[in-house]
Amino acid sequence: MTRITSIKGGADPCVAAAIAATVAHLEDADAETRATRPPVPRPSHWVQSNRPRESPTPLPSHLYDAAPWSDLGDATE
Repeated sequence: MTRITSIKGGADPCVAAAIAATVAHLEDADAETRATRPPVPRPSHWVQSNRPRESPTPLPSHLYDAAPWSDLGDATE
């Protein structure tokens, strides 16, 4: 679709060219904006808080048993 824009008001050729370039730039920017998809809406924190989360895996038994025992439970001394 071709639209003809006429510039009136006694503009000399340089001013008319500048106005035409500005209008062309704005139309190109508008067409580019319409061509891109809008961003995906992000759910609110309230909605995200109700979704299941990944739970960290427990320590494997060989790592859990490798931890040194503390002497705090030995009260016989």
